[in-house]
Amino acid sequence: MKVNVIYEETFQISVDKAFELAMQWLKSQHKAKIKKSTPPTFIEAKQGTMMTNTGHDPNWKKRIRINLYGLNNSKTLIRVEASPLSRNILRVEKLKKSWYDGLFSHLFTLLRTIEETTTSEVLSTNKDAKLLCYNCGNKIDKDTKICPKCGIDVE
Repeated sequence: MKVNVIYEETFQISVDKAFELAMQWLKSQHKAKIKKSTPPTFIEAKQGTMMTNTGHDPNWKKRIRINLYGLNNSKTLIRVEASPLSRNILRVEKLKKSWYDGLFSHLFTLLRTIEETTTSEVLSTNKDAKLLCYNCGNKIDKDTKICPKCGIDVE
């Protein structure tokens, strides 16, 4: 059975920033390999392992395609399409929920966090200035080199 899982959402964020965040998110995922990218509109990657045989694990090996569409007023429509690389998929609805809850909701949460944070909120003029990690949205000191929450290089 051919399974294609699609998630879409619109964000008040530029297509360039959304592309950059999607690339960073993919690079932070376990066993993710970027196969193709056409900045700032398309990314294709493979992610996961073949060790799970139930078909509903977030790490089940899959092909991920992310299309980014620039809309009016600096909005971006992000469409994430995933399809398993195995032919034997059981419990398709459970697979869809697991992928969204275990993987793709993190990307959309990250984009929502960045969307809600304007440049004036991220950078303050006082000596205790805080930034937000572009990967997880955690508040970090401006001198921080690695986010203490997600471990990504923030320089």
